[in-house]
Amino acid sequence: MFTYPLGGWTLVFERAYRIIRDDTAAVVIDEERTALVLLSLTETGNLCIERTYYAMICEIDAAQRTVTFRTTEEIG
Repeated sequence: MFTYPLGGWTLVFERAYRIIRDDTAAVVIDEERTALVLLSLTETGNLCIERTYYAMICEIDAAQRTVTFRTTEEIG
């Protein structure tokens, strides 16, 4: 698993991806240069998942401030 800190949150992915970010936003990019996830931090420090580009399941653990992203073949 690949983990990446963003603000007070930890992002968890199945494998390592390239992440381009500034102080309030991040884009997760795969090896084919496809954007997988667009995230931002709100003014209060909450995480906003703005868009996922593959069929993804996002498991949010608010107590641990962790978001786990998993790709899936199912769209639904």
